[in-house]
Amino acid sequence: IVIASLTMSAILFVFIVPLTILFFIYLSNILLLIYQRNSEVKADPLSEVWDSARKTIASFWDIYARIWHGYELHGVENLPEGPGILVYYHGAIPIDYLYFLSRLFLWKKRLCLSVADHFVFRLPGLKLLLEVTGVMPGTREECLIALKNGHLVSISPGGVREALFSDESYQLLWGNRKGFAQVALDAKV
Repeated sequence: IVIASLTMSAILFVFIVPLTILFFIYLSNILLLIYQRNSEVKADPLSEVWDSARKTIASFWDIYARIWHGYELHGVENLPEGPGILVYYHGAIPIDYLYFLSRLFLWKKRLCLSVADHFVFRLPGLKLLLEVTGVMPGTREECLIALKNGHLVSISPGGVREALFSDESYQLLWGNRKGFAQVALDAKV
């Protein structure tokens, strides 16, 4: 009985953090849907009309980051005032990136558009959350338009490969994934 209960506890502990994060992601989407319905918002999801909802969601994630992970953010003053490309490392669950986006919005009132793999857009029930938080499929054309409109654009060139095969000794293997550099050159950022 002791071994069975320890095994069950270990399994629950391993799955509790990812399930909690998934629960909070869907809860964030539900809150946005409620806001949209109650305020009868029909505006573009990237418009300032959504800023109060974004602030609520960002505050929620920021509190979670501080309490659960002791998250801190340093160096925000080094970000450009105008457009720019942020390149980040994609871990198994890029929760630190979500924390970064939340803190950036709360501190600087800046929305950083995020390039995501196409499978993210197939996840059920997340469409509004993806639109309001500025997640995009990330074609070169879309990235150029976002940069020319003055946005920060973030990309993880290693993507899912980094998420699945990385560990403490992982070497960055971007291969032919150099499109983000070409976009930066084209947009002069």
